[in-house]
Amino acid sequence: MPLMRQMPMEWQNIYSHVIKEERRGIMAGISLNGAYNHFIQDYVSKDVAHADTHRKDELRDVYKSIARINKNSPLYLLTDDDKSRNDAIEIKERARQLQGNIIGLNNQEDKLSLDHTSGYTSDEEKVVASYIGKTPDEDIGKTGFVIEVSSLASAQVNTGRFLQKDSFGLPAKDYAFDVRVGKQEFEFQFSIYQTDRNIDIQDKISKLINKANIGLASNIIEDSQGRSALQITSTKTGLRAGESSQFEVYESSSGLAVGSVAHLGLDQVSAPASNAHFTLNGEEKSSISNRFTVGGKFELTLQGPTTTEPVFVGVKKDNEALKKHISSLIDNYNGFVKDAAGDKDVKFKSDKLKSEIVGIAKQYMSTMTDTGINLEADGTLSIDDELLTQAISGAESDISLAPVKQFSSALIDKAKEISVDPMKYVDRPVVNYKNPDNKDTSSPYITSEYSGMMFNNYC
Repeated sequence: MPLMRQMPMEWQNIYSHVIKEERRGIMAGISLNGAYNHFIQDYVSKDVAHADTHRKDELRDVYKSIARINKNSPLYLLTDDDKSRNDAIEIKERARQLQGNIIGLNNQEDKLSLDHTSGYTSDEEKVVASYIGKTPDEDIGKTGFVIEVSSLASAQVNTGRFLQKDSFGLPAKDYAFDVRVGKQEFEFQFSIYQTDRNIDIQDKISKLINKANIGLASNIIEDSQGRSALQITSTKTGLRAGESSQFEVYESSSGLAVGSVAHLGLDQVSAPASNAHFTLNGEEKSSISNRFTVGGKFELTLQGPTTTEPVFVGVKKDNEALKKHISSLIDNYNGFVKDAAGDKDVKFKSDKLKSEIVGIAKQYMSTMTDTGINLEADGTLSIDDELLTQAISGAESDISLAPVKQFSSALIDKAKEISVDPMKYVDRPVVNYKNPDNKDTSSPYITSEYSGMMFNNYC
């Protein structure tokens, strides 16, 4: 079985035993599917990182890296034991997780970016802004703009007739009415019984509308005299070109009893939908929603009209987000170093793996100390919170943080290298060196050595 071939030898023995016992009927309570699920859950990677989704050019780079290693690599003898295979798989998984964690620190297109910026406004009670651009280096993102809001976008509201709650207004029959939302039409059918009062009918229709989930919300309101009315509100605001309303309610032509629309006043528009009206740097604009984007750089949410003075919208460096980013970067590095140092196996070159990772930190340490990042005796990194805050808040923060960005990039490159060839950290004696005169020949048997080690003794 393909699954069995991918298991280490001791797992195969257990798995074969389960199958034999299943056939004998001794372990009838254990499902064979349960055995499959057990091995799959323990053996297959449980997480999928952002770094695992590759474009064609990225996959092509991985292939070229493997081919380049094969051209210069001697022929090794891989030991036939499950421990070496498991070590290599774990090394690859750790490198993959390190790469994914660093890349996943932010969602900007430049995955190594430390340029955390956030939008702000001079009056957040009127306008709230968030910055969604890549970097504030273009016109509107760099200089900001002013906005004046004259009116907000609003939803359509239909308020029905106010009726005495305990009165009986409609005879007992099966009723129907239609609702048009946009270009779609919906029919609502309901029954009225002899005991149904006005409040019962209103409650019944309100529940029907809310349960239908067609872009309308309904509730029952009361006036000062204790009478009740059904109120229907569109969940969307504004009107597009050519539209006169968000929704319409009218009597049905299905053949069922009519009169519910007129009796309850469901077609009475108390507040029509309207668009938001505002100016950007003095230029008149409108929007069907109070939430929209400007220039692909800002996402604005209008809170209210600006009655006194315009609101300025701009960007500022998000120091807290940047600080959290750097702390997460150091935590991921420390976790990888500790995992590598914790593995003590004769055939696993943990010291080699650790020294290469720590070597990257040492390379950038002379320039990272000013940001409060220090190298400890065990190879891990620590952060001086006060110095890091000063470096981030300083006028020349981009220059002082450049080494941190370079360190982040170097860690990702190293993680990619480990993922391509994790077997170099497992003991593998050299059998034959490549012919130095034959530089253009790659060995098809070496390509992705680690991918074949799960296929244990299948020949």
